[in-house]
Amino acid sequence: MRLGLDTYSLRWQGWTAFQLLGYAAGLGLDNVQFSERGALDSLDHAYLRHLKQHAQQLGLSVEVGMLSFDRYSSCFRPDYGSGEQQLRDLIHAAHIVGSPIVRCVLGAQADRLGPISFQQHVDEFLRVLREVAPLARDLGIKVAVENHGAVDFLARELRSCVETAGTDYVGVCLDTGNPAYAAEDPVAATEILAPYIVATQIRDTRIWSVEAGALAQWTPLGQGSVDMHRIRDILMEKAGGVAFNLETITCSEPTLIPYADPESDFWRAYPDMLARDFARFLSRAEKAVSAPLEQVTLQPGLHAPPSGPAGDELRQQQRRHFEESVIYAQQILGLGEGSQRPVLRGA
Repeated sequence: MRLGLDTYSLRWQGWTAFQLLGYAAGLGLDNVQFSERGALDSLDHAYLRHLKQHAQQLGLSVEVGMLSFDRYSSCFRPDYGSGEQQLRDLIHAAHIVGSPIVRCVLGAQADRLGPISFQQHVDEFLRVLREVAPLARDLGIKVAVENHGAVDFLARELRSCVETAGTDYVGVCLDTGNPAYAAEDPVAATEILAPYIVATQIRDTRIWSVEAGALAQWTPLGQGSVDMHRIRDILMEKAGGVAFNLETITCSEPTLIPYADPESDFWRAYPDMLARDFARFLSRAEKAVSAPLEQVTLQPGLHAPPSGPAGDELRQQQRRHFEESVIYAQQILGLGEGSQRPVLRGA
């Protein structure tokens, strides 16, 4: 199974798309997912053709993505144009660079509690998909919808959305890190979404019970509570051909999932969660014996490292945690067609 890099893993490094390709090749990876439009310098056709050529020279495949084309979403970028225009632009870009998918998102968990109802978000999302469907079909590109933002879609909701839109041009970008923040077991989410997975963003999570509910914290691969061997096996059996793209996101404190309080915002956000799905998460959380990952963390309220030595330490840790994930995926999970090449350090 191919092993890849989701470029969000290295968002603090300040590297260009070409530097990210070089870094991935040096680690023996097979694929690079430029999961957001901002990871590319341009959508100019000459630039994209050059990017494709460089990736091919390095033995890499490429995937591209964007955030939301739901105009009501907190993740929508109006400066890029209407939702339809943004999705069309990325479908054309995908066609030029040879990406079989365009990764996208609906929004984030907070959108489920905002002034726009969740169903309105979904309706707008589906409307844009239908508008752009002919182009996606003509060019053979699948729109890969992520279970995003800890999370916007529960697994069963995302599966229903994909089926409603049309599975001939819409699929799933599986993120294994987000389900736990909505009290979903990542393995269960993978099983539910498996028939429609066309792209991935893989990371591990520590999950453990506390009096108020559970705590969740993202970790390098192999340092969390998630059965990554089982997820690998499901993907190999049900979603053959997808790349196992590592999206290592660390440097944050554990997050409380306050499901023990029936009046919490958690239950306002997910009032229709099935009991059998929740029970699988509870079983995992209650069996886990865990503690926070020992790491340097961002100060509360910051989304990027500060300048100076403190920021340098966080950027170095980001690279180290990603490379730890690569080593685990290659040596323990046995992934990567290019993993016979030595693991190199740095850009």
